[in-house]
Amino acid sequence: MAYSLLGKDFVPPDVRGKVNGRAKFSEDFQIDGMVFCRLLTSPLPHGRVVSIDTSAALAMEGVLGTLTADEMPTPPAPNQPALTNEPLFVGDPILAVAAVDETIAQDAIDRIRVEYEELPVTVDPLESLYQGGPNARSDGNAYSALSSTLTHIKWTAQDFSAAGEGHLPMGAPLEEWSFGDIEKGFSQADLILDETFVVSGVSHHSMEPRTAMAYWQNGKLYLHGSTQSQTAVMPGLAAMLRIEINDIVYIAEFCGGGFGSKSRAYPIMCVPAFMAKKLNRPVMMRISRQEEFFLGSARPGFQGRIKLGFRQDGRLTAADLYIVHENGPYTGFDDFDAAASAVTLLYQPPAMRFRAVPIETNTVPRGAMRGPGENQLAVAMEP
Repeated sequence: MAYSLLGKDFVPPDVRGKVNGRAKFSEDFQIDGMVFCRLLTSPLPHGRVVSIDTSAALAMEGVLGTLTADEMPTPPAPNQPALTNEPLFVGDPILAVAAVDETIAQDAIDRIRVEYEELPVTVDPLESLYQGGPNARSDGNAYSALSSTLTHIKWTAQDFSAAGEGHLPMGAPLEEWSFGDIEKGFSQADLILDETFVVSGVSHHSMEPRTAMAYWQNGKLYLHGSTQSQTAVMPGLAAMLRIEINDIVYIAEFCGGGFGSKSRAYPIMCVPAFMAKKLNRPVMMRISRQEEFFLGSARPGFQGRIKLGFRQDGRLTAADLYIVHENGPYTGFDDFDAAASAVTLLYQPPAMRFRAVPIETNTVPRGAMRGPGENQLAVAMEP
């Protein structure tokens, strides 16, 4: 295929339908008996659900039922659940309500009373690294998607004071690697730069929200969703639903943008599937533009420090990179390692040391976004 397309004009197969309006996305499908569900999301960045009172909502005409975290499988920490009793960011879904139309479902959401216990909050990884600093999660403040390690990491006061004004402190890392003789490389340098940088996170905010519609027929789940692949989502989707892949018919004819956030199955897809099974009716769950902003994932932010040695001819002799990685409240992504790999590929230092500490934060979940790690690094290196 590459030899038939490279250097030539061609029309991707999905373009015509998107331009002329014939493309059908997940929310465009209708089926007899279909009902609608809406989400009740957390107003707190971190808390614990103490009690839920749905009686007023269930008494409303047209309301068909609710779905809570207690009725759904719980994935191993720190994987993101579809619904939760310990919300870790503002907008984390707590429960779903199904009704004959969306207006009634939303009105029912407004009548539900949830009591929360407020828990410690952090949106700054450095704050969590302080001794006694708040943790975004109850079971750890650091998680590496590279080694699947969830742990507690705290730096000493000396780690912070040793950095000096305007420089990133560099305490104990969670991940590290090196090659070559880094001290020799710096000794051969005619110029050494030691710079601290900050790169903020940014939402994927795909044009098509992650709306999903589901129904069950003859023991099989039929699920309409929005993903970047038909096949890559299947193993994860089956695992989240606790059913066999052969029992899923997944339909995603078109994708209105994903940028990495829809490359795999995501937990919220499971809500209409479980609600449809509970009610024995097709269920449409439309995600609003506002909800997409916090349910749709974001690129991780970096607080980093890099030391570079240069010869007079511009050749890089050594590199020392440290990244404090804003990981969000769940598994996040290994942007930090990809950023370090980009240094080795683009600038090819003969010696390099890399250290990183991915810290959990009570921000919207972080995930892969076009060129994960490489783009954050380019912002820091190229100016």
